[in-house]
Amino acid sequence: MNTRSRLPNAPFAGGNRCVYCPEIADTCDHTPPRCLLRRPLPSNLLTLPACRKCNTGFSFDENVVRALLTLVSSHPDLVAEREPGGRLARALERDRRLRDIIERSRQADGNYGLTDEVLASFERVFRKTVQGLFYGLYERLVEPTELELLRIENSRFVSAQTVADELRPPQLLDITDLPLSEISPHSWHSREPVIVLKLRSLSGGPPIDRLLRLKRETPVDWMQFQPGVFSFTFVKREGAEAACVLELWDTLIVAVAAPWPDSRGPIRRGRNNPMSRDTGST
Repeated sequence: MNTRSRLPNAPFAGGNRCVYCPEIADTCDHTPPRCLLRRPLPSNLLTLPACRKCNTGFSFDENVVRALLTLVSSHPDLVAEREPGGRLARALERDRRLRDIIERSRQADGNYGLTDEVLASFERVFRKTVQGLFYGLYERLVEPTELELLRIENSRFVSAQTVADELRPPQLLDITDLPLSEISPHSWHSREPVIVLKLRSLSGGPPIDRLLRLKRETPVDWMQFQPGVFSFTFVKREGAEAACVLELWDTLIVAVAAPWPDSRGPIRRGRNNPMSRDTGST
């Protein structure tokens, strides 16, 4: 996976625009954020243009996310981090503000919850993460206002694939009242079956026929930066929307709404895109 290839400049006022804000980029940032990964860090991180403020301005929020992830995970590496004297203990000892936020998120039963403070950090970190992945894969800037944190799930109760499937449009589309499009050898009618469903009338009248189109969904393409630690995908939602679904440390699943990259589909062609299926093109 060639994610170290040079990304094109994003021209803004004669220079490179920061991926995360309208300022001029004077540093390089990496995505996924280090706080979501295992050390040693992988060599395939995406390099992005960023201003110095954005490059360093998310550090506290990233520490909050990492601390909560460490506290709730059963992953052996994170279990080791929360041992006495481990990485988490040292982080909490250094930062009183972090320690206070984590302590306030602890519930009466000993578990940790998404308080307003913790949720705010999750929103900032994962909006930034999706901005970086979006630019790295699609060479397109996306504003924070175009992103929305949709779900945070525990992977003990639901799989990342299930979350992705639930965010995608339903495969059965009611086309009874829609005008029939032109039929050709290449139209969807030649590739996707149509189902006639007879529904019993509640008023006792004759059955009602409904025409349903069974849409053939492409498989979800999962991309892994570190197996079992960080994987993600972009899936299409209704209309011109997408969702980025991330699975972290076999522990948390996070979904963020985003705009759809373009009208051609989720994967930009070209071998310089690490998610492209068209790896042989230039």
